Amino acid sequence: MRLKQRLKIYTRSNGDAVGDFEKPVILPDQNDKDFARHAWADARFATDIMAEHGLFFALLMPEDIAPKERQEALRFSEIFSNMHEKIDAMDSLESDDVPSFVREITDEMKQFIEYKQEQQEAQESGNLRSLVWPLFFEHTRHEAERWVRRLEQLSKKNYELDRREVVTFWANIMDEHARFVAHLLDPNEFELIDTALRTSNVFRGLEKGGMRGVASAAAREPRIVATALAKNPEVDAVMAAAETILDFKTEAARDIEKARIKSIIDPRLADHVRREALKFVDELRRAE
Repeated sequence: MRLKQRLKIYTRSNGDAVGDFEKPVILPDQNDKDFARHAWADARFATDIMAEHGLFFALLMPEDIAPKERQEALRFSEIFSNMHEKIDAMDSLESDDVPSFVREITDEMKQFIEYKQEQQEAQESGNLRSLVWPLFFEHTRHEAERWVRRLEQLSKKNYELDRREVVTFWANIMDEHARFVAHLLDPNEFELIDTALRTSNVFRGLEKGGMRGVASAAAREPRIVATALAKNPEVDAVMAAAETILDFKTEAARDIEKARIKSIIDPRLADHVRREALKFVDELRRAE
């Protein structure tokens, strides 16, 4: 099966030039039902995300404090970077080869999951004194676990997405992203910090799922939910919130790169969370 057919390239500018810190997201056409193409696209996306997790850990692990843990993080980053480059260069993927293709990736992810769990426990107990929050280890572990489940599902020729799973998983990720941003902004960025925390409230409500989740989000932050729906009244509250946070992250990534936002957020991290918001929007559309 030829991979580079029926694929769409998403950038911050709808397919136009890519910025210095920006990476495009390549996904199947919305009507594409080929599980092998979905496996390739999700593997390409997920391995890049895993490579960046390793890099971000290393950036937050001073060598004089956590030399062994830092080197292991960089080792995982290199493994997944190489895997991503190999996947990106592929021209074809036959249906019969998908199970072995997936297995190679998930075997490495499962080892990375163990590392993340170990470091979370070490950080929580005080045996590790890095600058990585325990929640960041947990957050990235949940992402890796989700990509293992998704890729193993695709290896069984099932490309379909369950809306409840999509909303529950991504709402939690968006909630935690918003809290990460709030705590990485310069303390003088009062308005942005407030926006980030209010956005976290919205997604913590939506994580409950269904109308209960929408009602919870609206009760927590009625103004944000109403503003999101006002931008596009034809979509539901979850999609409105997803599109709104994607817009927020896209603008923030540009402002962080240009130093218009004062923070300790690495531009690569800003683009990382933007791409995950884009994936949320894409999966939500497919699950409808």
